[in-house]
Amino acid sequence: MFNIAVGTSLSPALPALILTGLVLVCWLALNMVTYTYFHADKERAIHGEPRISERTLLFLALAGGSVGAKFAQKRFYHKTQKQPFGRRLNAIVVLHLGLISLGAYLALLGPSGIWMTGSYMAALPS
Repeated sequence: MFNIAVGTSLSPALPALILTGLVLVCWLALNMVTYTYFHADKERAIHGEPRISERTLLFLALAGGSVGAKFAQKRFYHKTQKQPFGRRLNAIVVLHLGLISLGAYLALLGPSGIWMTGSYMAALPS
């Protein structure tokens, strides 16, 4: 169905761009799921229904949904006064920021990063 001839002018960075896009889509989906879970828990709290466990909410945030969790927490004013939940969620956000910073450093400035090896020139459009 898809025939790609050897020697075509496809960018060597194309697989990395596809992988980056897939990771971004999965990350956005996880954050939307986390946001939805926080909203559902708030609605359950309002109506006196069985709640979603804090462990589940924190796991979703730790798995990558911390942005969705913080947006939902601010939007629905949910679990903002509850401790240690709030401290744990903030620690997860700090952990994620640290991992993103480390990943950016290693990708751009680290010993084998693209800026040190000069391989960024191959990724630039000509």
